[in-house]
Amino acid sequence: MDGFQAYGAGKAGGAFDPLTFIRQPQTVVRILCWLFSIVILGCIANEGYVNRPEEIEEYCIFNRNQNACNYGVAMGTLCFLCSTAFLALDVYFPQISGVKDRKKAVMADIGVSGSPSTGSLISLVGHKGWSFTI
Repeated sequence: MDGFQAYGAGKAGGAFDPLTFIRQPQTVVRILCWLFSIVILGCIANEGYVNRPEEIEEYCIFNRNQNACNYGVAMGTLCFLCSTAFLALDVYFPQISGVKDRKKAVMADIGVSGSPSTGSLISLVGHKGWSFTI
């Protein structure tokens, strides 16, 4: 039982190394998700609404449905905030020494970032939203 590490607790309190942190696959993926959320949010906010010359009011390009653009902006904002929060948590994670706190952080990460096979709520909402905007 000497090598037992619950949620990486044996590594707690180590010095922060930026190069090691940037080279981790999860950090690269989180940064990419953060960038893509900015792109999605920017595209929908900037070019998601158009109007015809004979119409005064702008409408959403997704089936002329205002709720579809609102959904896209909401998902882009949610993805941006989640990516930022979990990136900050990844920086802070090595300093968390309590096993219960580490477990909460890991379970939150699994719940939000899980794949569709794990039944993640965000994946389900994303799939329904994609079907809605088509």
